[in-house]
Amino acid sequence: MRDSYPLYLVDASIYIFRAYFSVPDHFSARNGESVNAVYGYTQFLLDLIERQPAYISVAFDESLVSCYRNEIYPAYKANRDLPDNNLKYQLAQCQAVTELFGLHGLSLKDFEADDIIGTLHKKLDIPTLIITRDKDLGQLIGEQDRLWDFANDQLSGPDDVKQKFGVRPYQIADFLALAGDAVDNIPGAPGIGAKTAVALLREFDTIDNLYTAIEQVSEMKLRGAKKVQQTLMDHREDIALYRQITGIECDIPLNTVLQDLTITPRSKNEINEFCDEMKFGQRIRDRVESLL
Repeated sequence: MRDSYPLYLVDASIYIFRAYFSVPDHFSARNGESVNAVYGYTQFLLDLIERQPAYISVAFDESLVSCYRNEIYPAYKANRDLPDNNLKYQLAQCQAVTELFGLHGLSLKDFEADDIIGTLHKKLDIPTLIITRDKDLGQLIGEQDRLWDFANDQLSGPDDVKQKFGVRPYQIADFLALAGDAVDNIPGAPGIGAKTAVALLREFDTIDNLYTAIEQVSEMKLRGAKKVQQTLMDHREDIALYRQITGIECDIPLNTVLQDLTITPRSKNEINEFCDEMKFGQRIRDRVESLL
């Protein structure tokens, strides 16, 4: 039975890494490489295919260091370890199985998976299920869209985003620029934590509006309001830089059309060869056979 959301946009890396760290490391390919992430990710893809989405695209992060955000802010994600050789191998096999199963997949050197998802969401303009655990992608959703945390089977709409962060989806990038994001190594403005960032955005709506009326901050009912105003003035350039990083780019040049996102599996022989190479057992082979 087809899912009620016609378009699935998948943030692949989160589910690859989740499998890498949660699936026992006793799966190996013919060449001896560990493939626990490939095994878990393949099961994840089969779960999605089982829901029969009309259109689906899977976005991958090409690199942790080549995105345009790294060029303008070299410290971006510098707190993360780079993949070792085995993880690089498994990431490549995850892209390969995505293609074999006939799912549209994209990775770009200069842009992240978030930007691919944001651009497709804007370009295709139909109700969308964004499959992710990444809070940043909350900034994309409109009233007809949902975030789906697959692992917890939890759907979130705009009101859920507001309840979680205290701001509306369109304010998340501004919120992260002010409050910081330790996961991505973005410090935010010193001393402007989440609570103060929420208060500022509730009062001024956007960072641009905030700086247009910056003198009003000292009059707000904030603890240390005068100090907050001075901090914002002192760190205006930093906050502007962080805002470039926290915002999702939704206008990257993609020639993708909706019809490209239909599921069109490769031949059974090719898929079976991949299963042989990964040494997949009968259980996963039966699932592949029944769904593809």
